[in-house]
Amino acid sequence: MLSGAFVAAVTPFDEKGEVDYPGFARLLAWFEHAGLDGVVVAGTNGEGPSLSGPEKRDLCLFAVRHAGNLKVIAGLATCSLPEAVWLSEQARKAGAVATLAMPPFYFRSAMEEGVLAWFRGLFEASELPCILYNFPKMTGFTFTAGHIVELSQYGHFAGIKDSSGDPALLAKYLGACPGKSVFVGNETLISQCLAGGGAGTISGLANSMPRHVARLVRERTDVLQTQVDSAVANIKCHPQPAVHKFVLDTKGMPGGLPRPPLVPLPAEAGALVRAFMERSGF
Repeated sequence: MLSGAFVAAVTPFDEKGEVDYPGFARLLAWFEHAGLDGVVVAGTNGEGPSLSGPEKRDLCLFAVRHAGNLKVIAGLATCSLPEAVWLSEQARKAGAVATLAMPPFYFRSAMEEGVLAWFRGLFEASELPCILYNFPKMTGFTFTAGHIVELSQYGHFAGIKDSSGDPALLAKYLGACPGKSVFVGNETLISQCLAGGGAGTISGLANSMPRHVARLVRERTDVLQTQVDSAVANIKCHPQPAVHKFVLDTKGMPGGLPRPPLVPLPAEAGALVRAFMERSGF
């Protein structure tokens, strides 16, 4: 089972809009120093849908080579089953420990059976363990506990990341995944996830506050959960990953600009985030 505090890492871009690999190496070192256990590349906060297949492959390979003790999970943000299978194989060759796959997000009218067939095809053709990514807000699809039970029959099913923000649904996943990894994406539910036997978090907030997220998963204290809740309310209320890139830039780390169609954090929002950081000592 994979477990711990993983950061859903942003992808820094240079002034030409290309991946800033030296900057990404700095981020990886910073995440490791902060005590995180692993990193997800080319996920939602990594702007995976805005990266080409070769870019995702290269980013994963670079991460594995520069991650130190961090475990690397490769994001499969694609609607194409052949591309997902290809990316999974590239991630395996690179040395990633797993993939994170969301349902094909463009085809909102796809039938339930069609989505499950997509994942069955991925599991049958891939050798790397795969974590399902439940993010209904972005994909229009919600995994049920029954889906989890069905897909868990495949040997490469490794668990699920739940970013629904629904405590009741998270509890159902925890009950449906014995022996598998249940990660939570909404950081306000980290304590609930861990108390229910979950694996930890794959966290966007860990870009901005890696040490706090890592400590919460390790120490599980109410004080740390309250601090993280406050950061969620004051940082994650703004567009991601732009807000995390802004915070990183503010801290002197390589955040950079998001790729179109995403836009930088508006100046008014940046002022609010900066004031919160100064007020809270983050």
